[in-house]
Amino acid sequence: MSFGIGAGDLALVARSAWRLYKACKDSSEDFARLSTELMSLHAIMIETNEFLVENHDSMDLSRRHRLTILCDGCQSALDELNTIYTRYESLGTHAQRTWDRMHFGLRDLSDIRNRLVSSVTMLSAFNTAMVNSSQARIEKKITKFLAEVQAGLREGSVVATPDAATAISKADVWNELRRELEDVGISLPAAEENHEYILERIKKALDAGELDELAPGQASDTEASADRKPSVAPSDSSYGSIVSGGITSQPERGSVSMSTSLSAANNTFEEELRRQRAEWWPNNTGLASPLGLERSVASMTDSAVKLELPKVRKRTGPVGLIKKMVKKETAIIEAASDGDVDKVAECISLGMDVNARDRWGWSALSMCGYGGYANIARLLLDHGADLDNVDVDDDTPTSLAAHRGHAQLVVMFDEERQVRDLKVREMDTEVPRGVVH
Repeated sequence: MSFGIGAGDLALVARSAWRLYKACKDSSEDFARLSTELMSLHAIMIETNEFLVENHDSMDLSRRHRLTILCDGCQSALDELNTIYTRYESLGTHAQRTWDRMHFGLRDLSDIRNRLVSSVTMLSAFNTAMVNSSQARIEKKITKFLAEVQAGLREGSVVATPDAATAISKADVWNELRRELEDVGISLPAAEENHEYILERIKKALDAGELDELAPGQASDTEASADRKPSVAPSDSSYGSIVSGGITSQPERGSVSMSTSLSAANNTFEEELRRQRAEWWPNNTGLASPLGLERSVASMTDSAVKLELPKVRKRTGPVGLIKKMVKKETAIIEAASDGDVDKVAECISLGMDVNARDRWGWSALSMCGYGGYANIARLLLDHGADLDNVDVDDDTPTSLAAHRGHAQLVVMFDEERQVRDLKVREMDTEVPRGVVH
């Protein structure tokens, strides 16, 4: 995009966000997680587009440059997401199932999600700044302020003094005027940014006699001029459409196009999956087919146990008891946060609670999910760490790992949950009532 960014550029980004939102919300869990961010981006783009249409001529070059950078960043993230989604949809059923179980590509999706969140935040701040500093909005507020002065509703105003035309440029008078303008909705930063414009507008009003008090029932010049202004029809744009120059364009329908053949996509996916699994579990390689992928995924828990873990020996003697008393309850959380597996093992050997929580509700396993420490997570799980710990932000170790793009840990947690559920079912020997042997 050039510095001459227009409504068409914003409409293109909004359409892309809407199309991907519809595609991702009905897709697999990893893609569905992005639907909220995509909807938010679409909504903020609609808002930005409407503002740009209304204030196209008053936006300075620096703000256009900033908006161009923001839109380029949004489009880049959407293009990358489109590429990953297209690739996922091009796979066969077995390969897609393996993708879902392995959370393949989760690291890239996590990065895209963070970029989308950042883009929405920065665009919201941009829109807020634009609304506050819009000269069209400033003019409306000044018109209201002048009408109130003329109607005698602002007795003692600095602009009602006999020498207001000359005194208004003084610093102390300007500070008092800023406080009066704040009453009608012009914030202090907006007043400072439009300092010269506001002074010039009020000086013209003073010279034209617009601030002379009116007789009861007489309409002010400012109110009359406002009434003569043509009304602007409200925009009927919605999440599904963009209005630009009087033409309503609907987002493109249908799913994201698929560019690669099924067999080629599957083969490429298998090769990358081999490389990723070789990195995660060096002792378990050799995937030959989509069915082989499925079977190997089922044995991930066994492979994960082969992570290098220190031995844990319980210290029940006096020395161990004294060390436990000296250490803080959150020592195991701090060790996990530092990624120090040996310190975590030492804390466990002293009998410290693996499910201890800090004041924000984070456990040692939460730290692993956030930091991606697979060996520490495996050690904690082997000693009964809680997979369902919820912190003050309603995050669990699994959700933290997913948001940070640590697919290996997401898989590990999912597999551990299955193993634990199976053990619970095997231990449930209670005979239901009404069953006769």
